[in-house]
Amino acid sequence: MTAKPNTTADMVRASVIRRPTGAATPPISAAETFQGGDANPSPEAMMRTTLQLPPARRTALKRRALDADTTMSALIRDAITAALASPEALAGASMQHRRVAAGVRTTLDIPRDLHRHLKRLAADRDTSVQALVMAAIIQAHPDVE
Repeated sequence: MTAKPNTTADMVRASVIRRPTGAATPPISAAETFQGGDANPSPEAMMRTTLQLPPARRTALKRRALDADTTMSALIRDAITAALASPEALAGASMQHRRVAAGVRTTLDIPRDLHRHLKRLAADRDTSVQALVMAAIIQAHPDVE
């Protein structure tokens, strides 16, 4: 018996990444499939927010993340955590970034408790989460243009 030649559809089916299914395995995102999700918190513990970063700053952060073998989101989460050690200073620094919406839209996943802390600080100080995050990035990475 001769084997049937592979069609394009057969080749595509063979190249598709198969994710395990079932109740025992947690759902994973497409990004985790390619980047690995070992060090990331579970999706249930995260909140997604959209930032608008200036193109040059976004590019510089992405390059810094590549050099550090991490993600841009991890750099931003670390910057937020460090800046929240002094919330009054962060709120004061965020005032110059209020209502500035020019830039590239970037999605950021941050832990729920950190997101709640940012939202509360933004409400208490009449600023925005966007402005607080920008101020945190600039405090942590002042050389990033």
